[in-house]
Amino acid sequence: MRYHLLAVVAATLLAMALPVRAQAPDYTRYQGRWSGSFLFYVTQPDTGGQGPPEVHPGVLLIEVDGSVHGHIPEAACTLAGSSMDYITSANASIDLVASGCRDLRFNGHFVGRLITNAQLRYASIRLSSMRSLDSGSAQISAIIRH
Repeated sequence: MRYHLLAVVAATLLAMALPVRAQAPDYTRYQGRWSGSFLFYVTQPDTGGQGPPEVHPGVLLIEVDGSVHGHIPEAACTLAGSSMDYITSANASIDLVASGCRDLRFNGHFVGRLITNAQLRYASIRLSSMRSLDSGSAQISAIIRH
């Protein structure tokens, strides 16, 4: 009995001393914390790009209840909105509002999709402004990872 108790204590101490393996990110669901480089650009129907695109690091958090929160500090943008499954639980339709953006063309309502690639361990997101600009259409896209 005494040796059995010592063996249990020794196994417990050994388990506590071993490094904890990080859990691999789950790319089969779109919920969670995503981070990466966000590309801000404006397109015109006839001529394509309008001015140089800007790239800024940012974070997007999609809660289990579908709420979306994000922050892109260098662009001074805050994102808030909602999401829902798109075709599968790995992909999402996103509907959000960008506010406080330094470039005023990017403030407003955006819709788009987040599409995961579980094999390559990333997701792509593309959002289009729902308001018409004199200079074209504002777009925000990113390659993001858990």
